[in-house]
This record gives sequence, C-alpha cells and structure tokens, in this order.
Amino acid sequence: MEETSGTRETSDIQRTSDIEGRPAETGKPVSALEGVYDRLPDISVKSVDRFIIICVIALILVVLVGILRARHII
Repeated sequence: MEETSGTRETSDIQRTSDIEGRPAETGKPVSALEGVYDRLPDISVKSVDRFIIICVIALILVVLVGILRARHII
C-alpha cells in the first residue's frame, strides 16, 4: 500500500512540474498589452499609454456628441 502512495506522490510531482514548465515553453505574453509593447520596440511605453488614453477620451467625446445631437441639444 505504501508503494502505491509513493508512486502517486511521484506522479503528482511530475504533473506539477509539467504544468509549471508549459508557460515558459510557449513564450506567450502574460497580457495583451505586453504583446503590443513587444511589437513596437522603438516606441516608449509612455507614448503608447498616452495614445491609448487619447483614443479613449476621443471615443467618449464622440459618444457624448452623438447623444446630444440625438436629443437635439446641439
């Protein structure tokens, strides 16, 4: 009976090490933004962040103008 539990523990350790080793082998970025930053090596991270913030602000303004025009306020 002890041999079975020892084998089970060994196989659990092997499964755990296999799972831990997978992300390092794939090389996939942890987040979506990391992938963007990796594709744009010549642009600083601050510049990309500023561009994203400006795009979000512009989107909000376009939506607000659309709402105001639909209500005939503008």
